[in-house]
Amino acid sequence: MKKTKAFARVFAASLLAFVTIIGSINITYAEKPQITATAAILIDAQTGNVLYEKNAEKKMYPASTTKIMTALVALDAVKNQEISLEQPLGLSDAAFKTLDADGSSIALKVGEKMTLKGLLEGLLIASGNDAAVVIAEGISGTTQQFVQRMNEKAAEIGLEDTVFKNPHGLHDEEHYTTAKDMARLAQVAMQDATFRSIVECAHIYLPATNMSDQRYFINTNNLVSRMRYPYYYYDKATGIKTGSTDAAGYCLVSSAEDKGKSVIAVVFDAEDIAVSHNESKAILEHGLTDFALTQLAKRDEIFGEVKVKQAADGTDHILLSAKNDLAALFAKNADPEKIEVVCEIPEKVRAPISSGQTIGKAEFLYEGKKVGEVELCSTVEIKRHFLGFISTFFEWLWNFKAVKFVVFTALALVVAFVGLIIIGFYRAIKKSKRKKRRQNRYNPPRY
Repeated sequence: MKKTKAFARVFAASLLAFVTIIGSINITYAEKPQITATAAILIDAQTGNVLYEKNAEKKMYPASTTKIMTALVALDAVKNQEISLEQPLGLSDAAFKTLDADGSSIALKVGEKMTLKGLLEGLLIASGNDAAVVIAEGISGTTQQFVQRMNEKAAEIGLEDTVFKNPHGLHDEEHYTTAKDMARLAQVAMQDATFRSIVECAHIYLPATNMSDQRYFINTNNLVSRMRYPYYYYDKATGIKTGSTDAAGYCLVSSAEDKGKSVIAVVFDAEDIAVSHNESKAILEHGLTDFALTQLAKRDEIFGEVKVKQAADGTDHILLSAKNDLAALFAKNADPEKIEVVCEIPEKVRAPISSGQTIGKAEFLYEGKKVGEVELCSTVEIKRHFLGFISTFFEWLWNFKAVKFVVFTALALVVAFVGLIIIGFYRAIKKSKRKKRRQNRYNPPRY
């Protein structure tokens, strides 16, 4: 299938990560979006593969898109049972004094209590800086300790060019990220059901507190809401977060879904709110329109086999299947002949083995570049032979050099001893034969 010139331009400029396709489709897709923002990126939300980029690794100021990480760390604390979503948290006087009077807020008062869930909604929908510091203090005791957790989380998920100095994104020269890192952060955050359910909301009512009546906020991300600027609305949008400061310009991290496809876009340092929204919409539409979704692997699909040792029933091999489904976006006119599947499977495994136990993985490559992977697991349960532990013990013991030295030395001594015995026995036989020959030659005197 011939590549169109348009496809060649997109591939060369954007370093597209393609994925496998079932059949060739002769479709010429539209030109890549013309982006004026300083930095931008579009990724496949399922695989993280880059579909479009512009200055994606350039250091940028994230402004309030920082709050994606703030929410993610808070939700991790919920998962770890450090705190519950219904836990009320209050704004301290010290925290209040750190806030910029002109910054975005949900108008919390010193001493006012609001549940963590309400604070997360105020953080992500209304972009409340006050909600950010309350969350930080409520979970970690101090904002500084919480920011440390933000940076630890960044390292954990592979954000290589990101440093956080605060939980809200107000400007700091040493508080920065890249479009590539922010897209990865958004991909991880959107895997959390609570996070996802908040950022897709067009508006929110925050319950009354001990010091305030019910509050109402419209999402600052106009892609998901018609209520403020209906002309920015995008019916396929599912989130995520806006941000703006004088230094950062207008920023928008967004996501969209359509017919099983899911994409995430980041636009940093746009000229104004119109540019940040319109260019985000254009990038998202590019991903959903000009790329196709294909199933790379299906759960329980067989990818190989592995040798088994110490099985109770004598089983010597088991089959390995995909642990889950894997689908990815690819250019509609990509070449299916360039797809490779590389399996990493150990030479052998030992019983016991549980059904579904991960044993290897299958990687999918396009033109030598990795575009996805899936874990391979056992399709059956294998019990260990009742004497298997003895074999395992001796195999473990054999790993020690001292044990090998002792064993080989002992074997050498045994061989030497046996050799000496054989030599001695051989010499004894020869001596006996010589004695017999002498006796045979001896003639006693006659009288």
